[in-house]
Amino acid sequence: MALLEVLDRHGVKYDKEEAKERLDLVIKGLRRDPAFESELAEFKKKKPQKGGGEYDIPIPVKMTKGDFLGSELRWFVNVMGSPYAQVVVKLLFMVLFFLSYLENIPVVGSILSAVLDVMLAGGRILIKTVQKALPPMFGLIPLPYMSMVGIVLASVFGMLVWPVLAIISFSRQDFTSAIESYIRIVPPPIGDALADAFLDANRTVYKLNEKRKKLTEDIVGGLQTLMGVGKGLGSRVTQGAKTMVSELKTIAETPASAPPSAPPTAPPTAPPSAPPSAPPTAPSVPAPTGGRQRFSRKRRTNSKWKTTRRTK
Repeated sequence: MALLEVLDRHGVKYDKEEAKERLDLVIKGLRRDPAFESELAEFKKKKPQKGGGEYDIPIPVKMTKGDFLGSELRWFVNVMGSPYAQVVVKLLFMVLFFLSYLENIPVVGSILSAVLDVMLAGGRILIKTVQKALPPMFGLIPLPYMSMVGIVLASVFGMLVWPVLAIISFSRQDFTSAIESYIRIVPPPIGDALADAFLDANRTVYKLNEKRKKLTEDIVGGLQTLMGVGKGLGSRVTQGAKTMVSELKTIAETPASAPPSAPPTAPPTAPPSAPPSAPPTAPSVPAPTGGRQRFSRKRRTNSKWKTTRRTK
């Protein structure tokens, strides 16, 4: 078969007889041969299924003569990359963070968590009070170097008690409190200054991180808004273009028709002639009498003389 030839060509080790039997069973199963079920049951009885452990390919580890550290570190890397290391790591975490797993138990975990909170808070307050009170109390003793003795006792007291609180906090996965407790192991006042600086830096970094997240969300929201506006404009432009194209196609496909003929118009007729008007007459001017000319053009209705003047 072609598959077996490929395996042989690449030098893969396998059981040829078993491989042929398996391939024959697969072919019969695909062809729905009626004898497939019986042959498969006989094959399972004859050769039960095995795990893949014996066919696992070991990861090569380069061993260098005279190099202990390099060889051991390469072995550690290979082991940590194997699936068995995950089980070991989970077991290790279960031991290290034992209290955190107990706090996840319903009802009992809540009570235990409250008790541990009160205990840790009270322990921190008590230790800080004792460490700050020992130097001045010993300084009241009228002997030389008593203040130094008080500082030494406060440092020794902190070295004994702070690790206990640190282990409890670490087991609860409260890493900030654990680191603070480990820093306060350093003799005061150096340890107190470093621990206070660590807490302030932690709070500041937290605030900056929250602002960074908010800024990122605002930028993403603004970009999404702009993209939505752009998509809306694009869809409107596309819809308008499609409408225009459809109208142009409709106009192009419509057959050309003759323009509607205008209704027949009557021949123009001359307007009716107006009756002839009389020529304007000039105003009559009375003839001059008596050799004198009147200066007024106003017509008189009566005669100037009551009697007609007669001349011989």
